Amino acid sequence: MRASWRSTLMAVMLGAVFAEGVEAAEPGTQHWTENLSAGAGTSELVGTRDGLLYEPNAVMRRPEGLSRLTGLFEFPARTLEQPVDTFRPQVQAAVGLGQGVEVDVRVRTPGGAWSEWRTATGDEAVRLPRSGTEVQVRLALIADERGRGPVVQTVGLEGWREGGTEEGLQTLAPLTYRVYATREGLVGGTTANGHVIKTNDRFVALPSRRGLASNGGSEYQVRVCYSKTAKCATTSVWDVGPWNTKDDYWNPSSVREMWKTLPQGKPEAQAAYQDNFNGGLDQFGRRPANPAGIDLADGTFWLDLGMSNNDWVDVTYLWTSGGGSSTGLVIDSNNANNDQAKGYIQLTGTSWASSTNVAGYYGTSYLVSPGAAVSEPATFWFYMAAAGTKTVDAWWTAASDRSTVAPFIVTNASGTQLANVKVNQTVNGARWNTLGTWSFPAGWNKVQLSRWVTAGTYVVADAIQVR
Repeated sequence: MRASWRSTLMAVMLGAVFAEGVEAAEPGTQHWTENLSAGAGTSELVGTRDGLLYEPNAVMRRPEGLSRLTGLFEFPARTLEQPVDTFRPQVQAAVGLGQGVEVDVRVRTPGGAWSEWRTATGDEAVRLPRSGTEVQVRLALIADERGRGPVVQTVGLEGWREGGTEEGLQTLAPLTYRVYATREGLVGGTTANGHVIKTNDRFVALPSRRGLASNGGSEYQVRVCYSKTAKCATTSVWDVGPWNTKDDYWNPSSVREMWKTLPQGKPEAQAAYQDNFNGGLDQFGRRPANPAGIDLADGTFWLDLGMSNNDWVDVTYLWTSGGGSSTGLVIDSNNANNDQAKGYIQLTGTSWASSTNVAGYYGTSYLVSPGAAVSEPATFWFYMAAAGTKTVDAWWTAASDRSTVAPFIVTNASGTQLANVKVNQTVNGARWNTLGTWSFPAGWNKVQLSRWVTAGTYVVADAIQVR
């Protein structure tokens, strides 16, 4: 099949390609080449002797019916010698008519969170939202209407720091907007980041891959609240949609990828549906059947929020605080939300109770226990296939009756206690808080929250993240 379409290729060389590794060719500019065999992507991305081929034969078709399909291929993060805030790709690829290759890059901020992705087409230079030394690259390969994709041979980049004012994201509180939510469904299909959708799954889709998390990752999360049931849920962004794919409407107009004349917080599909914006059409020339700005997976829609029909919800885009979370394994206080082959929670005693009384919890609820002269911990177990150094974060809801010395006890798979970290749970709620970084052996390691604190105070076991 490949031979039949090679004759239609417009072979392109997008810039120059650099040698493997990080090497500064001139002061302030760093060059590197990504290893095509080291990345990970969806099953439609195939490594061949000609390069990385995108061949979307069996992909999920969203209800709104995109005519051009996009496959993502994510390379491992790398650390540069100097911070960068601007990049330019140099890609060698065979690209046919109606096909495309785009390069996404993000940078880890000093607080440990990832910036949003930024995209370059061709060899254009693109500014990142933040500067940093740890960067990650993602390829977006676009197939034509017949499902035939490009072949990428090499991916090189150069990065440098221009300095100046960084994007004016919120620094005190994440942004919240009221948008129309629809149920995604599509059980058995594959999301944009490669996740296979399960029954009663928990994730959301937003109409831009700038905030698309890695498969199983939690680096971009939203908190969705439904006023009619007074329920909220925190979950990750694992898909792109509805309707548009380049509509990061939560961003200021100055950096919004498309539709810069719309007010911040208003999805283009909503403006098209309600106000006849863009002639009443979406990015692909279709007329939206609803004003949706977010899709909810079935578990989030039905179980966590108690929704029965598409409706308006309040969405908080948690990474827009300038914080957010890092890619990692999250173990929730509700085992229904965990992949228990990788991590789970285990309770000792009868004092732990599930609660939603204090806002800001991770997932669907949190566990709380009164202080007493007994350990009876909540134990977060996590499995490591190989030994490695990991950072552990904890999430809790903050309130004035919480303990100021809640003890998180870190123990490795050999039974050796690595640390006893006491945290103040009256503050820093509704966010990831770093407990520390340790070397763990292969096997089942654990983080325990003991209830051995002053009587009259409470400890909260909500979630941990291992990254």
